[in-house]
Amino acid sequence: MRILQIRFKNLNSLVGEWEINLTHPAFASDGIFAITGPTGAGKTTILDAICLALYGQTPRLNKVNKTENEIMSRQTGECFAEVSFETQAGRFRCHWSQHRARKKPDGDLQIPKHEIADADTGHIFETKLRGVAEQIEIATGMNFDRFTRSMLLAQGGFAAFMQAAPDERAPILEQITGTEIYSQISIGVHERRLEERTKLNMLLAELGGIQLLGEEDERKLIASMEHKLLQEAELNKQITEKNLAIAWIDGIANLKKDLSLIEEHKRNWQIRQEAFQPELVKLQRATQALELAGEHAELALLRRENEIESKNHGECLQALPGLDDKVKDAEEAVKQASEGLAKNKVEQKETLLVIRKVRDLDLKLQEKNTLIKSGGEIIVNLTKDVDALRAKNVNDCNILSANKRIVEDVQKNLTKNKGDEGLVEHLSGICSRFNLLRDFHQQYNAKLEEFRFSETQCAGAAQFQPKQII
Repeated sequence: MRILQIRFKNLNSLVGEWEINLTHPAFASDGIFAITGPTGAGKTTILDAICLALYGQTPRLNKVNKTENEIMSRQTGECFAEVSFETQAGRFRCHWSQHRARKKPDGDLQIPKHEIADADTGHIFETKLRGVAEQIEIATGMNFDRFTRSMLLAQGGFAAFMQAAPDERAPILEQITGTEIYSQISIGVHERRLEERTKLNMLLAELGGIQLLGEEDERKLIASMEHKLLQEAELNKQITEKNLAIAWIDGIANLKKDLSLIEEHKRNWQIRQEAFQPELVKLQRATQALELAGEHAELALLRRENEIESKNHGECLQALPGLDDKVKDAEEAVKQASEGLAKNKVEQKETLLVIRKVRDLDLKLQEKNTLIKSGGEIIVNLTKDVDALRAKNVNDCNILSANKRIVEDVQKNLTKNKGDEGLVEHLSGICSRFNLLRDFHQQYNAKLEEFRFSETQCAGAAQFQPKQII
């Protein structure tokens, strides 16, 4: 465990807020440092702040609760202690605080607050007092007693160790360093050794009471064991044969039971068959009728078709005299159509020749139209260019005319102001006189403003002057 930062406020004689950054190069470079000062300077207060922030209590104060708090500075209404530390589990920040009602020095004490959080992210793990203590023990591996005995020796603990007699130093050292557990382990090991030694002595005694057999007795026992093994094998063989016989008998009994069930099922089937006999006759007749149903349907269909054909045949016989005339007319029409078809074929041949010539002319005409179209596009583009050039020419002419007029005006002004050529030589004197006149003009304007302001004041004073009564 490595403490990184300590912050506290209003603890014992150190009033106000204090901070100690142990990661500062002044502390980290040397690796070891000491807290020194006269009595009452606050050395123990720093250690109390560490214990208070981690465990909510100090070696001098077992409890800090709502009823008593002797560590808060007098005439103050609040106090806190905060420690940031680092272990193999990560970086943590513990904060403990307590205040009086309305944070007034004469207010009642409130319930202390204790929390543990991640020092890097600020995520709070626990805010309950008991839960914070458990989290601290998980993070550091030490509760309050182990911490004060191994990390933080209470004031007077080391002095008691040095002044104690040699026989008394071991308990004090165990109390300071928290190594009493090793004494307990030693006692437990000694007790376990005595217990195991007692068991060993008992086993040795029992072993001493056992009498070993002679060679003759051993041979007799081995022979008896072999005879017993042979008897056991013979008995196992007999048991196997008996089990097979029992299984065979059980199989015969099961077969007889199954046979009786089969006979009963056979009788039930015969009874049901006799009861179903009338229905069986109906079923056979229905099956025969079902086999002839397709042929009967085909016969009925043929009969209906025959009736329709007979009816159509009668109608055709009645309409036959009128159809002969129509057939003659149709034959005449076919003959005329054949003659027309022959004429049309001749005309078609002549027309095909004309169509071929027309197609050739269309191709030539299409080529000419393409040339004409491209020439028209060229003419349109040239016309646009000519219009643009004409517009530009007109604009240039206008600009040229304007420039000519400007040149003429300039020449006229030069001729008119030819006498002012000497002003360039006297320009510095003119500028100085102009500046002097400008100063006079500014002074004149200032006086004029003062005069106007005076007139305004006079007019205001005249309004308040009393009038004469006539």
